[in-house]
Amino acid sequence: MVRPVALLLAATVLCTAAASVAGAEKQSVLVLLDDPALEQSHSTFLKSLSARGYAVTIKPITHKALQLKSWDDWLYDKLVILGSSNELGGAVDVAQVVEFVDAGHDVLLAVDSGVSEELRELSQELGVDVDVRGHAVIDHLGFESQLGGEDHAALLADSVVQSAAVLPGGLQGPVLFRGIALSVPADSETAFLALSGSPTAYSGKPGVAQTDAKLAGGSMGLVALAQLRNNARIAVAGSLDMFSDAAFQAHATSHSGQGLGQVANEAFCAAISKWAFSERGVLRATGLSHRVVSGAEPGAVNPELYRINDEVEFSVHIQECNEGSCRPFKGDDVQVELQMLDPYVRSWLRHDGSGRFSALVKVPDAYGVFKWVVDYRRLGYSYIELTETVPIRPFKHHEYERFILQAYPYYASVASMMAGFMAVGAFFLYTR
Repeated sequence: MVRPVALLLAATVLCTAAASVAGAEKQSVLVLLDDPALEQSHSTFLKSLSARGYAVTIKPITHKALQLKSWDDWLYDKLVILGSSNELGGAVDVAQVVEFVDAGHDVLLAVDSGVSEELRELSQELGVDVDVRGHAVIDHLGFESQLGGEDHAALLADSVVQSAAVLPGGLQGPVLFRGIALSVPADSETAFLALSGSPTAYSGKPGVAQTDAKLAGGSMGLVALAQLRNNARIAVAGSLDMFSDAAFQAHATSHSGQGLGQVANEAFCAAISKWAFSERGVLRATGLSHRVVSGAEPGAVNPELYRINDEVEFSVHIQECNEGSCRPFKGDDVQVELQMLDPYVRSWLRHDGSGRFSALVKVPDAYGVFKWVVDYRRLGYSYIELTETVPIRPFKHHEYERFILQAYPYYASVASMMAGFMAVGAFFLYTR
């Protein structure tokens, strides 16, 4: 009898272990290289992906059997394209990459001045415009003196986005950049610049005099990030060289010959890739609840129906996840709305330090089908969109107050009319 029980326990342990292994399966990353030599010249960056727990597959961008999808299943979770002049090969094209992103997957795209038209089109579909092929970012005052050459196309950039979700520790040193300019539409709700040009930088053809540049200064992007409405993330870099081993190990020298120490390329590239792969700045909202504090059903939690003018406590738990660990989110700008087509109530949610956000809300004096809405969108953080429908009813007949203070003038008018009628009647009856 003992032996079958032991076998059963062993089988249970093995099944549990197998389930744990399956649950801990690594996310897969497909890396497409414009040139096979990039695997050696950019080895530090590529190895860092494996060190972060990804199963990395490296293929040439022109591979004839290239595919992202098999039937209805996506073969990879993330996509990295280190591209230049070559077009996408195999079954992969712009439409399929866009479909990949629409399914909630993340993409990191790095190009240079020789970018192909297909990759320019892909970047545009993802919300970031790449400058004309053959152009480069030039800075005659902010170039790197050892690598800038006569065209001053290797420059030092330090204008980065101010977001703790993207760069939690800021930028410790300049970023060495050689590549093509990017731009983001001014009215874009999804894309923003992570690294911008200096006030003296502009985009043009190296070695060609230029008096008017369409892209220049701080509005010109060097690296752009985008977070789509489905929380898929995109990173577009205008430089292949900034991800190279040589750039990671370079020491900066200003145009005046002053040594500036080691550049921050490795830390910056790691930061934007972590953000692009949803390792940083991910918000998770759970435990949405609402309870009646005072009103028709005091203490009722998540009731199916509210009564007008009830006082309700709304609460939700929000966590911020960074690099595999989650901690309570402590944002001071989270709001909740009670809507029926338009917001009737908008209130700040206050946190208690442990991730619980709450607010006391008075139900409006209007009945109909309402919904709770938490719509939180902040730069660098994943979006929170929570909705819960709840009807609001008027007072039932027996729930109204017997006498209403505001109606006392009307009560008085009725009483005075009755008294007057009786007085007039008595007068006619007893004065003859």
